[in-house]
Amino acid sequence: MSPRLSRAEQNDRNRALLLAAARRVFLERGYYSATLEQIADEAGFSKGAVYSRFASKADMFLALLEERIAERAAQNMDLAGKLAGSGDFGAVVDLAMRAERGAPGWRLLVTEFRVHAARDRELNRRYAALHARTVDGVAEMLASISERGAEGLPFTPRQLAELLLAVEAGVALEQLANPDALGGADVPVLGRLSNWFGPVPVTTGEEA
Repeated sequence: MSPRLSRAEQNDRNRALLLAAARRVFLERGYYSATLEQIADEAGFSKGAVYSRFASKADMFLALLEERIAERAAQNMDLAGKLAGSGDFGAVVDLAMRAERGAPGWRLLVTEFRVHAARDRELNRRYAALHARTVDGVAEMLASISERGAEGLPFTPRQLAELLLAVEAGVALEQLANPDALGGADVPVLGRLSNWFGPVPVTTGEEA
């Protein structure tokens, strides 16, 4: 017989189940159309169980986003450790494309939430704080991979991270309108853009 879970363990388990259900519902319906009732039904809980852990739909989405940011940060730091000082920024693009393919619809969902949050000062502040963690993590990774650290980059690591994230988001939106834009699914243009970071070997292969 399985050991009985403590109250704290049961709460953590239920929270994880709710977030997993939220991810599925948000990706299927989009942020605007998804409701807490649908998420509760998907998870097999009452609506009260949702409100006992999350104050609102936005609160739940931000918790989900925080999980995703932590997951991607771990991937970025692993890559930085393997490629420290190599100058292989093409691998950064490869990792971003693999992450994008591994979570179809996620970037569109985040973009939808960003537009929604932009009209709400407090919600935008909370989103911006999480996004800043992403930018800081990418900046740290770029500085680590650079052959000469931050001094080897054409802009500050943070500016370069902001540029990379902006380009990735723009590419995703362009390809929603035209899947063949910028070379299609492999996005070779992104690989060429890695040359902005310095004289690096650009790999090809399969974020956010």
